[in-house]
Amino acid sequence: MKKIVEFLKQHIALCITACLAIALIIAVAAVFAPKGRRGAKPGLVVVSPHPKAFIIPLIKEFENETGIKTEVISLGTSAALKRITEDKDVDVLWGGSLLSVSTFEDAFYAYTTPNREAFDKNYESVDRRITCFTLVPSVIMINTDLIGDIEVKGYKALLDPKLKGRIAFADPGSSSSSFEHLVNMLYAMGEGDPEKGFGYVEAFCKNLDGVLLSSSSEVYEGVANGKYTVGLTFEEAAVTMLNSGKHISIVYMEEGVVFTPDGICISRLSERKPEAEAFVDFMTSKNAQGFITANLGRRSVRTDITESGIVAPYESIKRIEVPKDSVIAGKEDWIARFGRLFKAR
Repeated sequence: MKKIVEFLKQHIALCITACLAIALIIAVAAVFAPKGRRGAKPGLVVVSPHPKAFIIPLIKEFENETGIKTEVISLGTSAALKRITEDKDVDVLWGGSLLSVSTFEDAFYAYTTPNREAFDKNYESVDRRITCFTLVPSVIMINTDLIGDIEVKGYKALLDPKLKGRIAFADPGSSSSSFEHLVNMLYAMGEGDPEKGFGYVEAFCKNLDGVLLSSSSEVYEGVANGKYTVGLTFEEAAVTMLNSGKHISIVYMEEGVVFTPDGICISRLSERKPEAEAFVDFMTSKNAQGFITANLGRRSVRTDITESGIVAPYESIKRIEVPKDSVIAGKEDWIARFGRLFKAR
């Protein structure tokens, strides 16, 4: 009898595990459609570079609250920008830093959410074609199982010969978070002068030793899974890996950190503008921003949201302000110069 009971317990456990796995697959499939459309016509099509773990709970809650069936196309920032500017069926770009998306402003529809009244003054005044969503500081992510006795407090430490070929960094031409790091490097290591900062970038490229990844996710996943010792990523990705039990630590560069908001943009060609506006309103609402801050490792652009204990206090981080217009004007040249330095390593 005991053997029969034990047999039944094991099979029930297996059945429960299988059901949970199937439920998760269904949940992801219901939200994402990276290569094509779902069978039922959605009420809104969103393209986004955000991690799936970040997207799923917010989209589900948006659908529950508004009744708007939403399809998410998961792409890197550069590919997402290309998609929303070329595909008239895509309504919203959700994600991508202000410095990366601002050059595409003409492709977006001007909308002012009522929630702007609660935004910090630095983000309330941004062009109406881009609605600030969250603050995304750049960080260095370290695999604590691999780092050994190497001490990393900032960018300078990444030139350590012991880290040669062990650094995860994505192409700043395709990754918004890597472009943010490039900007951060130029201003931090150039002490406010990006031209001087290229001396550091040249040395950094040599220490990459030919390793240049194609997407932001390859960076934080690569460090978390032990493929790389350190990685240059964004705060929320590192916090997500830490909270999932990965053996990593987060470093806010001692030379200074650039805090840049990411945005939500409605396509000028969208035929579902009311639904798109509802999406912007929901994602910038106090409830959604409170949930994001408390649970998903992001910092709110609203002034009425309490800072989360899962990230370092804002005031404890050395911050760098960069001139938005100068960065946007220099973007293409800086990316091209990085590419030349990387190839010439």
